[in-house]
Amino acid sequence: MTASAPAKLNLGLHVLARRADGYHDLETVFVPLAWADTLTFARSDAITLTCSDDALPTDDTNLVLRAARALARHAGTEAGAAIHLDKAIPHGAGLGGGSSDAAATLRALCDLWRLDVPDADLYALARSLGADVPFFLDPAPTFATGRGDRLAPLAGVDGDPYALPFPVVVAVPDVRVATAEAYRLVTPRADGRPDLAALVRSNDPARWRRELVNDFEAPVVTLHPPVRAVRQALVDAGAVYVSLTGSGSAFFGLFDDDAAALAAAEALRYAGVRVWHGTMEAEG
Repeated sequence: MTASAPAKLNLGLHVLARRADGYHDLETVFVPLAWADTLTFARSDAITLTCSDDALPTDDTNLVLRAARALARHAGTEAGAAIHLDKAIPHGAGLGGGSSDAAATLRALCDLWRLDVPDADLYALARSLGADVPFFLDPAPTFATGRGDRLAPLAGVDGDPYALPFPVVVAVPDVRVATAEAYRLVTPRADGRPDLAALVRSNDPARWRRELVNDFEAPVVTLHPPVRAVRQALVDAGAVYVSLTGSGSAFFGLFDDDAAALAAAEALRYAGVRVWHGTMEAEG
């Protein structure tokens, strides 16, 4: 059994307030990409994990193993699984790869172990693993609030599910930004924020450049010059909109057409930057 675990972008990310539990209230729009990790699952006597990327741990600090063990405990099963993660999405870049892998594991093991787990229970398990894991259980354009775990499908202006109409280039510098560090750099603010869902629905790059912001971007590019350089490279390549995704370090650029996006991706690769070029998952 195989499962695909897509990356995501954040279209806008507002850090609104620090909560009493130490987390932050935020609002953002999640958009899944066709860029994905692949997980393979086979029945086994024990729950084990291997990975194509030697830099990633395969012990209980990995969200895939934590998801598998949490599901087994919840279901009261002693079933095992040999899991292999073929890693394509860079980790520590704000693209949600680890969370996506965890969500794909929950879904796949329900099938492999023939478990009938109610969606409410599955979402509760996902929330216990990480704030954006619930989004990846059913990845589609989504307006997220709370810690990023209160989810509402995002519709376009025509009432159909929202679709990002621009080709995407994601550029990943050789920098990892710790989420906790990024939050320490941001001053939460709730007042004077635009209607984020309506702003995204406008699909207006000029308006986005004025109003659609990721609160992590300014402090992260100030602290990490290689991240700032990647942002500038996307601007110089003609992107109509450029933004950090998550808390970084990856930037994405949106382009008017695929030819412009492809040219930008090739130029960035030539400069030694890790690059992905494509579309939303639903289109990909």
